[in-house]
Amino acid sequence: MNNKASPAKCLSESEENAISEGQVADYLRDNPDFFARHDELLAEISLPHESGSAISLLERQINILRERGTEARRKLNNLLENARSNDQLFETAQSLVLALLKAEDATEIVEIAQDHLSSHTSINACELIVMEHEGLNVAPTVRLQSPNLLRTDFKDVFRLKRTHCGNLNQEKINHLFQHNGTSIRSTALCPIMYNGDMLAIIALGNQQDGYFNVHLDTLFLDFIGHAVGAVLGKHIATSQDR
Repeated sequence: MNNKASPAKCLSESEENAISEGQVADYLRDNPDFFARHDELLAEISLPHESGSAISLLERQINILRERGTEARRKLNNLLENARSNDQLFETAQSLVLALLKAEDATEIVEIAQDHLSSHTSINACELIVMEHEGLNVAPTVRLQSPNLLRTDFKDVFRLKRTHCGNLNQEKINHLFQHNGTSIRSTALCPIMYNGDMLAIIALGNQQDGYFNVHLDTLFLDFIGHAVGAVLGKHIATSQDR
């Protein structure tokens, strides 16, 4: 009897017993001192580099650590920038609320809100657009717009009822910021709410691409919208009762 295995069977058994890349990776991960015990392998391992030449494993590790350090510094800088921006927004919100309490009519409320928000260093453009209401009496300087038109143009703000950050098409930006829309690259749309209804929209613009983005913390902007809405809503309700 011929006990010699066929080449096909040997190949099949070899494939079954082959060690996968994942197993090698798991082993090295579980044994981080492997190369310390087999340092002769380090000299034999080479990795491709963007320049086209090969580099040693140690050089690759150094490059990876350097890249991770750069990314960590970038994230830290972003956190610090957000913290500084939140501090400024808190101060703006605080002074805005105190000023709103002294407002005597809807026109003054709008002017106070725009003046305070425009003073923020990260806001390059600010517009407050009030939805038309029956009996609403404001100065001609206050921007009024049909609720249906606003709802059509800014569906996400009406649907979410919270601040919406991101990029708009240039036509909408120019409509919001009629005096300096061409320089605006990112926007934040903050709804002004009263008893669950939207009374107006605060449009904030920044000249930097991506400054207002979907990852931005909008806690203070939402608060500002509710604070302005609480005061504006009462004035609108009072004017309608007269």
